[in-house]
Amino acid sequence: MNRYHRSSWGVILSAVVLVLSLLVGPVAETAAKRRHKPPTTPAISWQMSFNDDFDGQSLDEGKWTSEFPWGRDRSNVGELQYYAPDAFNLDSGRLGITAQPSSDGSHQYTSGLISSHNSFSPEFGRFEIRCKLPRGQGLWPAFWLLPADMSWPPEIDVFEALGHEPNQVHMVAHWSEAGEHQQSGEVYSGPDFSSDFHTFAVEWTAEKLVWFVDGVKRHEVVGKSPRGPMYLLANLAVGGKWPGAPDATTQFPATFAIDYIRAYEQAPAPVAKESKAPNKDKNGRKKGNDNKRRRRSGRRRANPAQ
Repeated sequence: MNRYHRSSWGVILSAVVLVLSLLVGPVAETAAKRRHKPPTTPAISWQMSFNDDFDGQSLDEGKWTSEFPWGRDRSNVGELQYYAPDAFNLDSGRLGITAQPSSDGSHQYTSGLISSHNSFSPEFGRFEIRCKLPRGQGLWPAFWLLPADMSWPPEIDVFEALGHEPNQVHMVAHWSEAGEHQQSGEVYSGPDFSSDFHTFAVEWTAEKLVWFVDGVKRHEVVGKSPRGPMYLLANLAVGGKWPGAPDATTQFPATFAIDYIRAYEQAPAPVAKESKAPNKDKNGRKKGNDNKRRRRSGRRRANPAQ
């Protein structure tokens, strides 16, 4: 009988231990995972540092020049256009950069380029354009950044596109490594970017470059961020080794339409408010009341009857 009771109690105790282990084990494991979960990186807060909505009647020369720092010709890399100062049209808050056959004979085509090298060359930031791309063989629109000190590489291509592939954009970073040119790029295939306006952006920080198309992340390069000021460019090239020359199917005039160009810098971190130390002495009494207490005590000593 005693052996039976001891055996019963042993079975009950084993069952209790088993149940507790089944209940406590997952809870402890979940708590451990929660404790060891890697910290998340807070999202960067951006504030606007440069903006052109192209609301004026002509190109804002306080923000843009219509040529590279070294001039208007790119025939050394096979391009066929001359970047003319009058290749722009502003209408209804949009800038049109127009390419067309040239009439002066020095180049086959004229087209346009805008550059911020005289006005705006930040180090790091978010750079964004909303635009509609031209369609046609031999057309090469782009929005990109180059170093203010005229070195190369680096180069950041927010986007480049080939007119015969209007549903694709190329997002590329260029840098130098051991004196050799290196690059990392991604091709995003989306809608027909020549049929409507779309937004292209890059976020450039000291740690990485991140590309976005219509607000969605599409490419990232970590550990190869350029250093030093860089300026903005938007242009419509014609011809060159990569896109090739226009052909009979290419319709002119061709227009690269830009709704806006914006740049942002990282907003300063909020300043933490200083917590004031409690206004108390070592005995926990509020400071500043000693005189009050002494005055009361003095009155009591002077007037024992009170």
